[in-house]
Amino acid sequence: MTRQFTLEEANQLLPLLREHLTRLRSLQDQARKKYEEMRDIREVGYRKDGNLIMLSDYQLAKKEFDQVVAEANQLLATINQLGCRVTDVEIGLVDFPAEINGQPVYLCWRVDEESVKYYHGLEEGYAGRKLIPGSASGQDA
Repeated sequence: MTRQFTLEEANQLLPLLREHLTRLRSLQDQARKKYEEMRDIREVGYRKDGNLIMLSDYQLAKKEFDQVVAEANQLLATINQLGCRVTDVEIGLVDFPAEINGQPVYLCWRVDEESVKYYHGLEEGYAGRKLIPGSASGQDA
């Protein structure tokens, strides 16, 4: 069974999630740069035997890329074990399974938001975000 969060429980995780998302963004940037480096090395060309001209450089870049991806995947797994899910690393978007008025929803938080104030239906996604009832005045729902 999926963990259900209260608004208070979701908000308590925000400092840890901010830290994890900052690291994930950095890892994503590193992975992108290593991938581009690997692409550039491949574009240098191949020897007649079919091996890359810059094979050792490629192998080193690939090893570093794999390490960055492994760390990012571990961090995502750590976040998932908390019961929430990262839906977009780039903008720092996290969903928390919850219930509002007896309906299953996702509490929805973006890393640049001070606290969790929005939710959306299970099929709606970020574009369908609505203010949590009672949170307009800054009160917890």
